[in-house]
Amino acid sequence: MPTTTITKKELNVPTSIIIEVADVLLENEITNDIIGTNAENDELVLEVEYEKEQREVIHQIEDMIADHEESDDDEEEE
Repeated sequence: MPTTTITKKELNVPTSIIIEVADVLLENEITNDIIGTNAENDELVLEVEYEKEQREVIHQIEDMIADHEESDDDEEEE
């Protein structure tokens, strides 16, 4: 009987994109919990649990966060 490995990861999600991230998590049925906040950076800290097959979705979310942070940096420079 094959075993399923569940990976846990914390994600710091800017509140301005939390709805987009939540949509991706829900569409892919990825278990998640809000485990904290970072008021200084205006972020929610999520703990996600995912299987190997869902790893690409987690990378997609990480890219969303990185793209958002890059656009924030660009706005600050202007």
